[in-house]
Amino acid sequence: MINSNLKEKYWDSATDKQMVISVVGTNQKIDNSMLEIGTFALEESLCSESELKFGACEANCVKFTARNTAGNIIGKTISIEETIDGDSENPMPYGVFKVASDVPTADRTKRQITAYDAMYDIINTDVKSWYAGLSFPMTLKQFRNSFFAHLGIAQVETSLVNDSMTVNKTIVATQTDDSSAVTEESAISGKTVVTAICEINGCFGNINREGKFEYVFLKAITSALYPAEDLFPADNLFPSDANTESMTGHYITFDYEDFQSKAITQLEIKTSGDNSGAIVGTAGNNYSITGNFLVSDKTGAELEQIANNLLPIMAQAAYTPIKSCTCVGNPCLTLGEPIRFNTTREIVETYLLQRTLTGVQSKRDSISAQGTQTHSAKVNSIRDTIESVERRTGKLERNADHLQSTYEDLEEQTNTKFEQTEKSISAEVNRAQKAEGQLDASLELKLGRDENDQVVSMINASADQITLSGNRLIVNSNNFQLDGDGRVSIVDSLNFIATSQGDDLVIIGLDARGRPMLQNIRIDLNSVTDQDGVAIGDHASTADHATTADSATTAESARQCIMASTAHYLQGIGLSDYVRISDNGNLIPSSSSVYCGTNPNPFAGGYSSGGWKTTSDGRKKKDFRKLLEDDRFERFFELLQPMEYRLIENDEKMHMGFVAQDVEQAMTDCDISENEFYGLEHAVFSEKDFESNEEWEKFLKQNGGANDMYTLCYQEFIALNTAMIQKLQDRCNDFERRLSALERK
Repeated sequence: MINSNLKEKYWDSATDKQMVISVVGTNQKIDNSMLEIGTFALEESLCSESELKFGACEANCVKFTARNTAGNIIGKTISIEETIDGDSENPMPYGVFKVASDVPTADRTKRQITAYDAMYDIINTDVKSWYAGLSFPMTLKQFRNSFFAHLGIAQVETSLVNDSMTVNKTIVATQTDDSSAVTEESAISGKTVVTAICEINGCFGNINREGKFEYVFLKAITSALYPAEDLFPADNLFPSDANTESMTGHYITFDYEDFQSKAITQLEIKTSGDNSGAIVGTAGNNYSITGNFLVSDKTGAELEQIANNLLPIMAQAAYTPIKSCTCVGNPCLTLGEPIRFNTTREIVETYLLQRTLTGVQSKRDSISAQGTQTHSAKVNSIRDTIESVERRTGKLERNADHLQSTYEDLEEQTNTKFEQTEKSISAEVNRAQKAEGQLDASLELKLGRDENDQVVSMINASADQITLSGNRLIVNSNNFQLDGDGRVSIVDSLNFIATSQGDDLVIIGLDARGRPMLQNIRIDLNSVTDQDGVAIGDHASTADHATTADSATTAESARQCIMASTAHYLQGIGLSDYVRISDNGNLIPSSSSVYCGTNPNPFAGGYSSGGWKTTSDGRKKKDFRKLLEDDRFERFFELLQPMEYRLIENDEKMHMGFVAQDVEQAMTDCDISENEFYGLEHAVFSEKDFESNEEWEKFLKQNGGANDMYTLCYQEFIALNTAMIQKLQDRCNDFERRLSALERK
């Protein structure tokens, strides 16, 4: 708690509060009269994860709207404090922040300002050069003191439980032949370093109201205890006061979980996911630290000592998670502070992990503290941070030949590159296929103007449109060409989209032998002949019903061909996809989008002497990732429910498999979408998906009136089964090694 002598005054709504926001290094100040009512908000967070994550370091933020300011203050430092009842000698500090955004309102009378504390700079700074210049080995305390000195940020003087631990160089920025625990990295973010320091000491990082970095520990919550009156007098009995701040009488709304986040009883530290590491404590509520680079070179005995130091610190955190709470705002309360709520049913004790403090005269606090009853098997790993090293990287390369700027966000998997030479200017934007949302980007290149200052040629590209302007337009690609005289060359087909029939029609396409042909055009067939002088009307290719077509070379447009012994392929009217019969009798689809059967009209089964084969060439794949690196799929596997069942229609044999709806529920519980797991398809149909209304009505009748259908692709489960079997095998091997070691003792 900060300025505890002001606590009761903040609980009193009648107290006069005067806020002053000072722009450091200037005479500019923003007071109550300049603040737009209801816009001030202080957002503080110790850990915003759904499960308590030791080592979390999150930036605090302040937002407000001000009138009559002296101009843009983006990039400048602001200091915020508040006086109570005119007591200027004892102000309440709100913190020191750097302005990240200063946007004027539409009427330009006010400015909307957002600022972050120093943690924002810490977690986004590349500290590779600092790390490379260190002289190892050193103690952890020397390491962290050097880190914050490099950043120019003061620390609150604190002794950490593993301060005396030896830190060696475990990250390098260049290639090494050394096979030790040293990891090669191209950049090191401040977030990686500060998270590792806090995690290995069982605390959280926070920038306090004075602008200093402090290590925040969740102290054990002590409830108030008083001996019974009949036990007095006694020399060894004393009342025990609670160490929690009471919120009774100050909260307006309050919702909490129906369980308590239990104390950690066992701690496991592993240098990597494949290493057994060290385990201390007793089984029950296990917490795991994996991939912390500060201990990646440690032996099992060293890891055990570190864990023994750490477990008593982490084991203090036991609390009831808060879903949401609205109460009277009190800035005296600080992050990590134990608080309690005396409800009509029970006393709820918890920590202040997140808060949004709003208002000036009439303050409101929105408080939350997320958590789970027990920790998952793999709670925390900064290995992912180490592997991607830094969330954002930027590089500017300049020499006599070119100027190149590259910016990359490894977390979002996006990157941009701009290169300029004496002959060309090029820009490149890449976004990962799995990334969601729209990528807003634009590029405009103007090439010369005439004597009337009119643009001669221009290229303009935006997120949803490309505009080409010029006296002549030339396009040269593998499948389309447009020369300077306006002549067009087309490869494969020319399609009309959004016709009166609502379909995509091929106007010019290729036949089975690769020859260009007209399609879907109304022509008087009796007056048109082919290159051999034969009337087009005599061809089976345009017949609605061809009874025989022994001499037909194509029958692609026939609705029904009873006999077509020399036809090269089968194709429906208006479709560009077809199935071709090869010279050796194989059925060859025109593309990988051709299906055998449909969801509402499946085949009953089939036989094969050689088995079906699925494309699995690594050159046809991308975005590789080991399956169990994503914890969701391990939980998904555990939720699967193998069943034995019979099919309703024409089948009395017992089958074994899954129920698609159960699989969908398991995916929902694990936050896995259909785009992330191809094994499930939930298709919804309408009348337009069927060739006739009769077929649509037949489908609805067979499907019990439902217009949807679930299907499973069982081969997609094979890799998941393999991964889980391998994991279980690894655990068995590990248990066997441990058992052998115990037997040898």
